[in-house]
Amino acid sequence: MRKFYMVFTIVVIALILFSCGLKLPSKSPEKVKVQYTKYLEFPLTTLDFKVKDLVDSFANELGRDLTLEKTDPVTLKYATEITYSPGTLLQDVQKQLQSKLGELGNRFSYKIDTNYFIQSLSGQIELPSISSIEQQVNLSEVEIGDLELISNLSVPVTNGVNTFDVPSAVLSQLIFSEANLKSVNVRFDISPVVVSNSALIIDGFAYPLQANGTKNLANVLIKKTSSVKIRFESTSSGIATISLSFKNQVVDYFKDLDTSKLSSQKISISIAQNIPITTGTWKMALGGTVDVKLTISGFSGNISQSYNAKSGSVNIGSGSSNSTTARINLNDTELFTVGDGISITGTVELTGLVSADLRTNPKIEIKPNVQVKKIENYPITVTLPLPNNLTELKFTSDSGYMLLTFTGLSEVRALGTFGANELQDTSAGIKIPFKNISLPSTIDALISGNVNSNTVFYTVNLPEDQTIKIQTAKISGINISPIAFSQQVPTEVLDFISEATATIKAKINYNVTGTSGISLNISSNIFEEGNDTHTLSGAGSIELRAVNKLFDFASFTSFNMTIQPTVPDPVVVENVNIRDGVNLWVEPSIEVFEISKVKLKGQTYTQNIGRLINFGDIFKDAFAFIKDLILDINAPIYFDITNSTIPATLTLNISGTSVEIGKGEERNIGDTITSLIKQGAPLELGITIKTAPGELSKDSEINVRFQFSFPISAKTPDSQDVILNSGTIDLSALEPLKDIIENVSVKYKTYNNTTGLKAQLKLGPNGEVNVTLTDTVTSVTVDKAKIISIAKSNTPYQILLPKDKNIALNYTGKLSVAPYIAVDLKVATEVKLGN
Repeated sequence: MRKFYMVFTIVVIALILFSCGLKLPSKSPEKVKVQYTKYLEFPLTTLDFKVKDLVDSFANELGRDLTLEKTDPVTLKYATEITYSPGTLLQDVQKQLQSKLGELGNRFSYKIDTNYFIQSLSGQIELPSISSIEQQVNLSEVEIGDLELISNLSVPVTNGVNTFDVPSAVLSQLIFSEANLKSVNVRFDISPVVVSNSALIIDGFAYPLQANGTKNLANVLIKKTSSVKIRFESTSSGIATISLSFKNQVVDYFKDLDTSKLSSQKISISIAQNIPITTGTWKMALGGTVDVKLTISGFSGNISQSYNAKSGSVNIGSGSSNSTTARINLNDTELFTVGDGISITGTVELTGLVSADLRTNPKIEIKPNVQVKKIENYPITVTLPLPNNLTELKFTSDSGYMLLTFTGLSEVRALGTFGANELQDTSAGIKIPFKNISLPSTIDALISGNVNSNTVFYTVNLPEDQTIKIQTAKISGINISPIAFSQQVPTEVLDFISEATATIKAKINYNVTGTSGISLNISSNIFEEGNDTHTLSGAGSIELRAVNKLFDFASFTSFNMTIQPTVPDPVVVENVNIRDGVNLWVEPSIEVFEISKVKLKGQTYTQNIGRLINFGDIFKDAFAFIKDLILDINAPIYFDITNSTIPATLTLNISGTSVEIGKGEERNIGDTITSLIKQGAPLELGITIKTAPGELSKDSEINVRFQFSFPISAKTPDSQDVILNSGTIDLSALEPLKDIIENVSVKYKTYNNTTGLKAQLKLGPNGEVNVTLTDTVTSVTVDKAKIISIAKSNTPYQILLPKDKNIALNYTGKLSVAPYIAVDLKVATEVKLGN
């Protein structure tokens, strides 16, 4: 069999050559040499890392102080700064003092003026919206009357089963081309023979009949083109007379039904649908349209629709059409009661040759497109409450009115009251009289007018010529417990500074009108002026001052202040114009908090900044190779005391290594950080500042500034490669195949190198095979003799950065490579032909 296939192949080849016009030898060869190729793969390893992962690790460790230059190569920068100055030494004291003064302001923050009434008496009229409605129509069948198909027709009858074909001319009497008789009474008469087992057969489907009687049938599908037969069994032979009629025909599916044959000459559908609006007895008028869409499955024919829209007894619109859609135009001047809703009634007439399938219920969709055009007696109820903490508020008998105005409503009219006062219509708005009103009090109004917007808003204002006065207002519940402030001088200040000269100024603005008996008693060791009892009346301010005050921290160990309010309960406010308002508020603020100079004790001050970053958590796994590079890290530390002649030194502790920096000096600790990176150790910082006794002015500043810049570019060592990945591979299978190896190459299952790294793949104990990983996908042919020479069971490989080379990492760089060794084998054999 194998020889047969070989001979067949040769014959095919010969025919092809012959067709090309080549001359073939006259004698076929005795044997044929066949070559075929096999393919082997030896996976090495997989490298997969992104430079962004390294950057993210730095960001997680250093946080917001880390900045990133997304350049190629990427550069990481970190900076932190510690600053001491006389102006910042007591910042916490200043913040706490401001906070306590703020508590005083929160207790006394009562202001009742025109704005309160405007906010309380403003609102919106909620105009109703009318949603679309989709409902089924009550039409599931049509009555089409009686039809006599056969009358006293003589037919021959034989003893046994007889089948009579109803003439096709008889079916022409049907008033439709086809229909489903949902219900029909079939009358079948036959004489003088006696028959049994009568049946009406329509298109092969048999319906039982009652001989000389009536049988009600359901769902009888019949067409003018139907095959109709009458079947019965007779006990005798002869000539019989038969009659057949359909009584009380009801159809629910029909095509081309001739409505002119109906007693009414049409099919009528009555429509009635209620549309609810909202509850209430107020009235409105609607403008716009109501669209009506009637859907009847399978409908064709003539249609006319007419509709009326009513609310209660009020006609509000009508419309008609000669299609399945109709539009009702509304009369926007007709007012109707909203609680009555809208009733849509209509008549649909189908005439001519009509087709429909009523087995699927018809439906009607009513879609209002309306706008409210008028409202009448729309109820508004608004209660004007007592403001918080007021137990009583009454207006004078000579108080004027506020004006209620509307947006989106014109020609406004109102009936109603505010308390015992009646509302009054004016061309400018509705007057709301405040005469003798006591709060809380309620506005009850019925509003009428023309609507000219989708939304109607109302608000009040106080006309310029009107005066509304509060006769009496009583305020209670004011917290009169003392406000106590006590803040210890910070320990670092006491340790570092012997005394300070400062100017501190605070102001308490107040406004207390229409009342008396309110005072503040202020005592403190901070201020030199203002420690006293202050009576609050009218608008004014209390000034607390300490100008160039000397704070000797040998005895002054805490900042103390107490404010004791005196407030009657209740606070009675009388005869106040609401334009001026009821005012009972204080507003404290710190205006100046300035330390002009301090005297240093001549101390040693130490602060542990703590761990900034753990390089062991950063340079690991895929990025461990960076520790083997020659790094160039710039990390300057700067220390100075400006505007001062005080001698000072800074000792920086860097993860156990001390570096001393003199005043105004800068030291670079890049080498120390490089050493920590190579060790995979954490970077921890602490500072110690030593100063001699002396004076710092307000412009002086002790500044320690630390930063480092780490461009992720470096140099590999002069005499040593940097290993990225290493291992062994089993190539022993190549040894017995060395004679049939055609070629060898290094290929990649995946290859993506955008890092900027120019790594090399070395294979063999002495790097006999060397392939460079560039930034493009490569397939490199390898000397097969070299592969054969290292074909062992544990052939070593390395992916490395060559020695004495500059390398750089790009921010968006990714190294994803999966190299393997591809070996092509060529196998040759001979096949003998013939016997």
